[in-house]
Amino acid sequence: MQFSVAVVLLAVLTAPLSGGGDSRPPSESSAASVAIYDPDPNHIWNRLHAIFFVRDDLPGTELVPDALDPPFWYHTTYLLAQPSHNKALRVLDEFLQAHAENLIHNPVKRAVLQRDLWAVFDWSVETAPGYEKEKRELQARLTEILRRLAPMPEQLGSLPDNYAQAVAAGEFAKAYDPEHRECAFLPPDLFEPHGPWVELEGRGNPLPVAEQHDSFFSGRSSFLVFLRLPGGRKATFDYLKTLWNSRVPVPSPQFSPLQDEAPNPDLPQLPAGTQVALVRQMTLFDNQGELTASPITESVQIRVYRSVTVSTAPAVGIDQMITKSGQDFYAIRLSRSLLFANQSGGLKAAGRDERDFALFGGGGPDEGPPAHYVSLATYHPVVKACVMCHREVGIQSLSTRGRLLKPNPLQHDLPNEAFGPRWWQDARVLSWKQGQDDWHLLSSSLKSAK
Repeated sequence: MQFSVAVVLLAVLTAPLSGGGDSRPPSESSAASVAIYDPDPNHIWNRLHAIFFVRDDLPGTELVPDALDPPFWYHTTYLLAQPSHNKALRVLDEFLQAHAENLIHNPVKRAVLQRDLWAVFDWSVETAPGYEKEKRELQARLTEILRRLAPMPEQLGSLPDNYAQAVAAGEFAKAYDPEHRECAFLPPDLFEPHGPWVELEGRGNPLPVAEQHDSFFSGRSSFLVFLRLPGGRKATFDYLKTLWNSRVPVPSPQFSPLQDEAPNPDLPQLPAGTQVALVRQMTLFDNQGELTASPITESVQIRVYRSVTVSTAPAVGIDQMITKSGQDFYAIRLSRSLLFANQSGGLKAAGRDERDFALFGGGGPDEGPPAHYVSLATYHPVVKACVMCHREVGIQSLSTRGRLLKPNPLQHDLPNEAFGPRWWQDARVLSWKQGQDDWHLLSSSLKSAK
């Protein structure tokens, strides 16, 4: 692989640049435009973004060019098959030959581009077998751009806490309002060391608490889970102690493939009014090849348990599932455009009917029959989709409940000196990522490219 990287890059960097003007083929010049990194849609950074987020072969991607993640799945052949492969190589080569990394020095923009290109690199490693030559060609170019974008450690340390910026902007409600359930909220005290929100930790377990989320996104993000009972911090820890002392559920291979244990009806139930937050924060790497958890929040998903009454009535359709679960769902996600404009920390509440392509869970359009390619039904409702994995009532909908039971260590409060800005420093995610094949390939290629 290292030899392949060197050979490919030598060919790229010694190739002559074309003449002035827009030399792109008509099919590329007429592609959907984006103006995320610069007001000019023809800026090379914008065109590089569009290559990965606006797919010619998948109608609908042009409607969400600022999507949180690139629309690629395990069986996706876009970027590998022609003509998309050569189109991508042309834009990547243009970026490399022009040293376009020097066109933008804003550290936040550079961090976000690193994040997005890293996601494409990992996808190319983890995707279905085939197109091995094309994968190597993509990986070689992505590696070199990622190497050039990698910041110095002190630059990573200066990245903003955009969650705090969003709270300070005052554009989000601060708390759940049962009279205005459609209104998303952003708790200003979510990260307070001894505030009402308790971060659930997998003490004694080397794996992250939200293991499925961390694993699906291959450790490029940290997923932190917070719990808040109506009675505040003490009530939350009292409940966690009661839960820890409960009978351990019996494993059931016949149960849901998303869970490894059968529901235990004897678990103490969460009280109505309980809230759960899942916070996704960005992982980056510096110019020394060291992984670093950053303070940039990518998304916040909140569930509020209005009711914890179990019903045996059937639920048909996602809306009935939400009603039966007794929960209200909220999603606040990163917008690059808002982040770069310094508006609300770049965080934006997803509308109740806002849709995007499903990534988590692997059920995207490339995994189904060809008819899915031309159907906007492949969009999933961003806010409502959480019920698919959290459809049960109360504690049974909390996927991390197994980490809160014996023989896992009891969750307990920590003294003040144990706290710091640790909410964006989940060492378990970084350690897990370091052991993955995609990181081994990228880190070794980064070193050989120096």
